[in-house]
Amino acid sequence: MWALHCLNLLKRHLTFTVQMTAIIVSEKRLLLLTFLCFTVEAMGRESKTLLEKQLLAEEKLKLINKPTVKSIQSADGDVIDCVDLYKQPALDHPLLKKHIIKMKPTNDHSRKRNNDSSQATTSAGPTPTQTWQKSGPCPNGTVPILRVQRHHLLNAPSIENYGRKPWNGVVEHEIHLSNRTIAAGIEGLHAYAVLIGSGYNYIGAKASLGIYNPWVGADDEYTTCQIWLRHGEYNNSESIELGWMVNPSVFGDKTTRFFVYWTTDSGKETGCFNLLCPGFVQTSSEIALGAAFSHVSGDELQYEFSVEVWKDFDDERWWVVYGDTTVGYYPASLFGGLWRTATLVFFGGDVYSPRIWESPHPSTAMGSGTLASYHFMDAAFIRQPRIMDFSGYYKYPDPFGIYVNQAYCYSAQNYAEILWTEPLLYYGGPGRNFPYCQ
Repeated sequence: MWALHCLNLLKRHLTFTVQMTAIIVSEKRLLLLTFLCFTVEAMGRESKTLLEKQLLAEEKLKLINKPTVKSIQSADGDVIDCVDLYKQPALDHPLLKKHIIKMKPTNDHSRKRNNDSSQATTSAGPTPTQTWQKSGPCPNGTVPILRVQRHHLLNAPSIENYGRKPWNGVVEHEIHLSNRTIAAGIEGLHAYAVLIGSGYNYIGAKASLGIYNPWVGADDEYTTCQIWLRHGEYNNSESIELGWMVNPSVFGDKTTRFFVYWTTDSGKETGCFNLLCPGFVQTSSEIALGAAFSHVSGDELQYEFSVEVWKDFDDERWWVVYGDTTVGYYPASLFGGLWRTATLVFFGGDVYSPRIWESPHPSTAMGSGTLASYHFMDAAFIRQPRIMDFSGYYKYPDPFGIYVNQAYCYSAQNYAEILWTEPLLYYGGPGRNFPYCQ
């Protein structure tokens, strides 16, 4: 409309100048004026689109953010809302309308957690706090929830699908284990460097994850270090995931944050990160999903934290544990096959990019940004990866296999510095690097 109005004015101007024969409008000037007219039209459309996006963001904020008992301003710019336990997002799920929240597991899992049949001799690094915790606690009876702010939504590729993984299909890959070859689904636009356990029904997994802050080259890319529990067909699988990530499209920055994730269909229509859709039931008032770590590993000190997910058959819940703190759970009723057990366990790194198979390759790094062959103090590591089967004991995954789908960009390696000790899982890489990964 603006362009049409502008062109009409231009037409009248040209008619006037021809009649008066006083001004000759050159062809170049005519093209310039035409260009300016359509620029005005484009700016009008862009302003309308931005306004529509801002209105959509306001509506989304009303749905995601819950009424608060107390709000905490963190030094890193985050806002933590202390929300009444019974007003948290999980209870909006249709299957959880009458859900009774359990504050702790029925099963005494503490004995099993420390009942490790493997002999591990590697020492642990310090565990950092979450940055917001320095600004004060949430009251009893509330749970800390990272507030979604307007800039988070405006930075996301899609406001409607905010908090979900981008769906881009799943590809079946052959993965070689220590005793056989299996087929597993790998998301199409993801680069993996992982240790995979298969061959049993798994009811728990845990590990200690080194914490890093890898480079992310674009806002629509992300990088993680995590544990996956999976069940189901490769292109329609159920999954529970937990670890740390750098994800600008969700958090609006490039800091390293704790996360959980779930889906029942490989992410096509269900599931999300953290509490960005109904699903995960939080019980802890101490740990905030999506909150940033106060420290990450550097040249002199290696920070790490332990994470665990395990199934309590007494009350049908998948409990998530951060260090020694039980954070909450996924009700088993959310799932089909994973309602019972998992059939695959992954430990390692994941990089997502819409351009992961293009050249030039994305510069988003995994782990510390260094390939696995550089080992301790350089490469990222996962210490003491463990699975639990129906024996009730935690043990090293066996059979297992190492899987990497972009070996020139990222890598993974089981390596023991001392021959008789348990190996660390080293993983990671810089992404684009000359001349190998371009």
